[in-house]
Amino acid sequence: MSQIDDSQVRRLVCALDSLAEGDLAVDLLVACGERAIAPLEELLLLGAARTIALPRCRAARALGALGAYKTLLAYFEKCNLPSDPVVLFSEDAVRSTVARELLRWQSQEVFQTLLRAAAQRVTIGMIEALDEFQSVETVPLLFKTLEDDLCRNAAMDALCKTPKQTVDYAVLSLRGKTEASLIGPAASRRRRATAALLRTLGVSREEWQEMRGALLEDEDAETVVNTVAAGFRVAPPEDFPRMIQALFRVADKLNWLQEDEVIHLLEEHRAEAGHAAMQIVNNLNTPEQHRNWLSPTWRILWHLGYVNRK
Repeated sequence: MSQIDDSQVRRLVCALDSLAEGDLAVDLLVACGERAIAPLEELLLLGAARTIALPRCRAARALGALGAYKTLLAYFEKCNLPSDPVVLFSEDAVRSTVARELLRWQSQEVFQTLLRAAAQRVTIGMIEALDEFQSVETVPLLFKTLEDDLCRNAAMDALCKTPKQTVDYAVLSLRGKTEASLIGPAASRRRRATAALLRTLGVSREEWQEMRGALLEDEDAETVVNTVAAGFRVAPPEDFPRMIQALFRVADKLNWLQEDEVIHLLEEHRAEAGHAAMQIVNNLNTPEQHRNWLSPTWRILWHLGYVNRK
């Protein structure tokens, strides 16, 4: 591509805006070699963030292919987050692309840069990039990210790859031994995801005894169901009545899928559930003609055979 002059290189950079020719422009800019770095750097570092992220994402891809390590690092170190929420959401795609391109150099400098940038504002691409380092330093950040609806699944996938550290930190967070707040909607979302993680990863009996109080008393139905599912594997028999009572306490908040899951859990542990379930029936003390069969509580008891439906 030596026959292309600097003005043509700049026209190729402008072509990154093209829906039809933008990807071809990336390939041509990479073929131009180091001469393309300066105008691409200008677009990424000095150009204004926009509501359409694709041109700047393409610039980041080209810079990665050209080996522009310092430029990509400088993006996180020098670029301020946009104040406009629409532009900010769009720029998240650029941040993700730059993070993925930096994986070409898995150095400690890259890791620390990504960790600092993610603490400022995290994106899915940044989580995926940090995940490649498999470092326990990311665990507190990932637990904080469990509050984020957009990034939660990526954070959970990353946490599953460091199971011991994840369970240890989860137990600490539930006991209030971390900086994370225990109050508010964000804390509730984090506890829900934490319970799902503990169910997936499994806990020891000692860990169960430390976490059960915080999660069994939660008002969120999904949190309680996941906690009980995790507990049935390791809890001592004396904990079973409390676990089953917790399920029935949140029963009327269950969706149909969770209701089916609770029925399955109680059927698997029918011997342990029987006495506690009968106590629930006695406590409800509702005449048969007044039982609300639209309520998940009564449907669960009926499915398990603890009440008759005529």
